[in-house]
Amino acid sequence: MNCQGLTERILEIFDEINAVPRRSGDLERIHGWLSDWACSRGFDVESDESRNLVIRVPASSGYGKAPIIVLQGHMDMVCEKRPDVKHDFHADPVISQREGEWMRARGTSLGADNGIALAMFFELLSDPEAEHPELEILITADEEVGLAGAQKIRPGFLKGRVLLNLDSEDEGVFTIGCAGGMDTSISFPVSHEPIPDGYALRKLAVGGLEGGHSGAEIQEGRANANVLLVRAIDAVFNAAPEARLGELSGGSARNAIPRESRGLIAVPFSALEKLESLTTALQETLRTEYSGIEENLQLTLERAEPPSRGLFTPADGRRIIDAFRLIPHGVKAMSARIEDSVELSTNFAVIQNDENQVRALTNTRSAVMSRGQDSSETLFSLARLCGGRAESGGGYPPWEPRSESELLERCRSVWRRLYESEPKVELTHGGLECGVIGTIYPRMEMISFGPTIRQPHSPDERLHMPSVGRMQHFLRELLKSYR
Repeated sequence: MNCQGLTERILEIFDEINAVPRRSGDLERIHGWLSDWACSRGFDVESDESRNLVIRVPASSGYGKAPIIVLQGHMDMVCEKRPDVKHDFHADPVISQREGEWMRARGTSLGADNGIALAMFFELLSDPEAEHPELEILITADEEVGLAGAQKIRPGFLKGRVLLNLDSEDEGVFTIGCAGGMDTSISFPVSHEPIPDGYALRKLAVGGLEGGHSGAEIQEGRANANVLLVRAIDAVFNAAPEARLGELSGGSARNAIPRESRGLIAVPFSALEKLESLTTALQETLRTEYSGIEENLQLTLERAEPPSRGLFTPADGRRIIDAFRLIPHGVKAMSARIEDSVELSTNFAVIQNDENQVRALTNTRSAVMSRGQDSSETLFSLARLCGGRAESGGGYPPWEPRSESELLERCRSVWRRLYESEPKVELTHGGLECGVIGTIYPRMEMISFGPTIRQPHSPDERLHMPSVGRMQHFLRELLKSYR
């Protein structure tokens, strides 16, 4: 089979999908586009109240006795862009560009996670010569915000009991289990006071970081902009106790390692030189600490306009920074059972403030749910000690691997026959909808695979184009093996 031809057909469909906005929570247009695509080609389409879609595809001739196969992906994407890029994810298409064997977007996340899976499904359905059992194409909504769509699938929505999830990101790797996760939000009330006379306002900002997927890349040791910003503000308070704090913001998504974060600092004019020297010195310190990882790390200080609400009271500013300094980020435990596998991690994902409060959002992932829950409870303790309030939500279960799996052995056999190599089998620290679907359909046999994607959930997201055709060839041959 011509894998290059497969790749080009899939990428053409992928660009069509990327022309439709599909940020999590803003899915009406992509939901309509996907439904119209399938209905216009004569397929039965069913949707539920959460905008999950099932496209039902009859079996090819000779596959009447084969099991129904569910092909599964999600319609939403994480929307990230570089600070100098003008892009409205609510209205503008994502524009792809090619660099050698790689595809990326122009200054934004690409959305190959998981739009490339949808394009692979639609290429298959576009080919009248494709051979396959009866199919159910399950396209879920709002996967990137706590697997929200999958959690609302009702029993009976699917008939199939074999599911192929195409939301993995390494060619030749079969994923058979994943971590569960939960979000914890900590909020602190704040009061404001006018800016004192004789004070200068500066925006202290962290930027230029790599970011990335908080499940797939948390073990890479990349810097977290929120962590670095809070560290920098703490250093300012220690060097200039009379410094004051105003607005705070950083990060953009629960499952993305923050690349940018900023805070408003006010200091007496007499302390400006000290603030500038401290910023320069700390930037050099951080660049040394993250040498080889964060080559573009920046800690900058710029003039700022007065905030409409004034500044936090001195006590509130100090309390918030003390609390945020204690929020964990990164790998907390490695698995004792599976070599080189992360078992427990936390992402200090977002800082926001409004008129009355400052809020931090964290996302904890764990292959053992009791450890994840315990980690979340420590954040509740932190909130109580620092005069705040915590709440958890967005939880989803882990996907427990099955040691004996006919589906895994079938995948291995087809892969060996096609590529004369041994595929890798792994668990992932990222969240996959298989865990949720498995609780709704306990007898479902599942596996996850996909083409190679690097740095998803960031503007550096890129798709390895040759892997797309090879994985599609594998998918087609796997489906044919059920004859």
